[in-house]
Amino acid sequence: MQDQGASRSRVWRTFQGKTRTSAEKMSLKIDLETNFAECVLNAGKVVLGNKQRSEMYPQLREKQNEIILHAICALLNSGGGVVKAEIENKEYNYEIHGVGLHLPSIFNGYLDEMQQGDLFLIFVKSWNAEASGVRLATLCSNLYHRYRTSTDVMSSHEALAFLTEKTQTVMNINDSSLSPQNVGVGVQNEGNIKASAAALFARTHLQYLEKLNFTTSKHVEFKMFSTDVSRCFKESLPSCVSAFANTEGGFVFFGVHDETLQVIGSQKERMDLMALKASIDRCIKKLPVHHFCTRRHEIKYAVKFLEVHNQCALHGYVCAVKVEPFCCAVFAKIPSSWQVKNNCVRQLSTKEWVAWMTEADPDLSGFSEMVLALSLSSTTPCSRSVCIHKNLECLEEQQKRYFPVFPDRVSYIPDTLYKELISQHKGLRDLINREMRSVSRGVLIFSRSWAVDLGLQEKQGVICDALLLSQNNIPLLYTILGEWDACWKDYSMRLARSLKLKLVNTGGYTGKLCITPLVFLLNPDRTAKTLHGSDLQIYPESYNLTTIRHMETLLQSLVIVLLGFRSFLSEELGSEVLNLLTDKQYELLSKNLRKTRELFVHGLPGSGKTILALRIMEKVRNVFHCQPDDILYICENQPLRKFVSEKNVCQAVTRKTFMKNNFEKIQHIIIDEAQNFRTEDGDWYEKARTITQREKDCPGILWIFLDYFQTSHLSCNGLPPLLDQDPKEELTRVVRNADPIANYLQEVMQEVKEKPPPNIPAGCLEMVHEAQWAQGVPGNFENMECSDLEEMVVRVAEKCQFLLRSGYSPKDIAVLFSKASEVEKYKDKLLRAMRRRRTSQLDEESDLVVRIKDASDITGNHIVLDSVRRFSGLERNIVFGINPSAAESAVFYNLLLCLASRAKKHLYILKVSI
Repeated sequence: MQDQGASRSRVWRTFQGKTRTSAEKMSLKIDLETNFAECVLNAGKVVLGNKQRSEMYPQLREKQNEIILHAICALLNSGGGVVKAEIENKEYNYEIHGVGLHLPSIFNGYLDEMQQGDLFLIFVKSWNAEASGVRLATLCSNLYHRYRTSTDVMSSHEALAFLTEKTQTVMNINDSSLSPQNVGVGVQNEGNIKASAAALFARTHLQYLEKLNFTTSKHVEFKMFSTDVSRCFKESLPSCVSAFANTEGGFVFFGVHDETLQVIGSQKERMDLMALKASIDRCIKKLPVHHFCTRRHEIKYAVKFLEVHNQCALHGYVCAVKVEPFCCAVFAKIPSSWQVKNNCVRQLSTKEWVAWMTEADPDLSGFSEMVLALSLSSTTPCSRSVCIHKNLECLEEQQKRYFPVFPDRVSYIPDTLYKELISQHKGLRDLINREMRSVSRGVLIFSRSWAVDLGLQEKQGVICDALLLSQNNIPLLYTILGEWDACWKDYSMRLARSLKLKLVNTGGYTGKLCITPLVFLLNPDRTAKTLHGSDLQIYPESYNLTTIRHMETLLQSLVIVLLGFRSFLSEELGSEVLNLLTDKQYELLSKNLRKTRELFVHGLPGSGKTILALRIMEKVRNVFHCQPDDILYICENQPLRKFVSEKNVCQAVTRKTFMKNNFEKIQHIIIDEAQNFRTEDGDWYEKARTITQREKDCPGILWIFLDYFQTSHLSCNGLPPLLDQDPKEELTRVVRNADPIANYLQEVMQEVKEKPPPNIPAGCLEMVHEAQWAQGVPGNFENMECSDLEEMVVRVAEKCQFLLRSGYSPKDIAVLFSKASEVEKYKDKLLRAMRRRRTSQLDEESDLVVRIKDASDITGNHIVLDSVRRFSGLERNIVFGINPSAAESAVFYNLLLCLASRAKKHLYILKVSI
């Protein structure tokens, strides 16, 4: 014992001169000079080794341990990475001395450790919600409850159960895990104890050493005062108040011995009652609370100082605190959970932590056509729910089609791009063959720019990037340069790190993952120079992809990264949701924009033209290093213009505005719904072409999306002849409409094909034969005959109210007329009919929130009342078509198709009988 004490003293004296100051300065920093393509957190200097740490000054040991814990927790919640620490005791050897850090069991399976000279590295993979059962890594919830006779902090699982229960019914104070049947004290006794505690709280004075007739329980806690009375409250009160408030309320008596049940109190000389009362108030009022309810009450409590008398003289005081049950959740302090954000390590706020912990997949019950491809309950903390149309290939099927893994060879994907690259760049084939010589199985995925694929800006001089996934190796990201660039290392490291984080935080990959960048310069003489050096960091063997199944799982995450986009469902569901592109959409998005400056995209109704237009503009921005103000989106109607404008990827104008202004700074133009453009204000196509070709050596992008089936007028649309629309692509997979609506659309499209308007070119409607329609999506289509307009309005009001009672909201409904002049005429009539048809099933408050507006605010929670033409390019779950007609009979079926195709689930066409 003497030797151990002497040793401890020697260690403390050795570090004493510098550790007190270093402990004060220790903090986590992002290592920006790392050779890891990772987020690396520098934890500073640390003493390691089981024996060495046991001999440290306790405060310093705890401080170092705390910094390491915060770093690991932050990386777990942010996609993984590496914690780097400088080993302070130079004689340390990992294999001989051990580590000596005290890490909680929740980290088991997530960490690998390695010593590299004077550095100690902890490799951290991302948190796995499915394996852990909770969305976040949390060191301590700081959320307390009373369990039997003790005040316990809730584990993450207990906290989640408690918070989930609160979200379901804030009036239910008791969590099921804390119900009376789980408590050792009987219900009758518990009630008696609580009553006795209330009676004690009501007394004015007590006797010194008086023995109480009740014990600690679920509702009662006894605590003795420490030497520092004020500190005693600060240390003990937060957890006690949190526990009682989160359970059923209760009493804390400071100054009563918890074993002998005798009243001791604190000596009166040590008690400044006013100062202590103020301190207690401050302590309780600053406790973090989270409300699920709208009442937002504060914590209800009462404080009393009970006099303690000894032989009729005032000896001291017992402090009694009564805590009422809280409506929602009370924390002792902010939860100890961390993340890396904006290049710094930050603690989550209570609100963020609760929202993150309780976040669940969106309710898809109203979207029967969609299924979950990736659930929040089985992925990483930063991932989102991923939905796919139930008639499209599942995630695994798409992975096997796009990125197949064969057991006997390396696949070069896409093969067409590989062949194009090796034909254009001499020496590339030799370089690839040399690098693949030692690889027996895997996939090598080529891209002209992985940076653009990940939403980053393209780097000039890059011939291609290629991602290699091979068995028993870590993933490698090759960058092949055609010209020397001093910034090659920064680019390759940033790209590899971005890809890793995308695969984890977007693709939801939960395995151990690193990506090592390799950079080569391809010389004109067909030789290749290796630019990366021997400074590439080594990873633990557990980061190797050991099986084909591991590769396929990672490739499924890659499918989400490359094909995922923010779904239009996000606005309807109120949470971020990703959808996947169809195969043809992805093919078009993958085109080489430098070689496909102009393109005509013909798409059937519901084939995703606007989605693709938005994604193309994002790609244009990254390929050509331009700003949103450099890209112009043009459409015919104001509501669609406003909808796209709110995406903040471009300038958005209507054709009329385009023809009135110069747009001198515009480089790239995307045109949507071009079949309904007109030449009344001039030749829009020639103007757009002239703008995008101002720079002869580097013309801009001009992509035009159209659907001749939805032509709604007989005027000249200004498009070039069909044969001159070259190159041309077609989108023929329709995934928008429910089965009954899709069947009706096919009938109407056949009518359009047989009786086409005279202003569309011959042969442009043949693509109908290539159409692929999603099947198995339930919905409704009705053709209604009405005796007059009054009956028609009443029928619409009745049907709207039925749908609202069935769970739909006003933002699901659009009522469309053939002419804009009819909209205002029927708006008041429909509102009056809605009010007249108010029923007992719709309460007053629900009925009052129903509003009717035009399509300019398409995302608002109101019924849209507008014309078919102004609603072109938009969609809603429920569409009413009122007395469809056309000024020119030749486009009647086109207009009817445009109307019907806007409906996703329910379509009602109402006509007045003649």
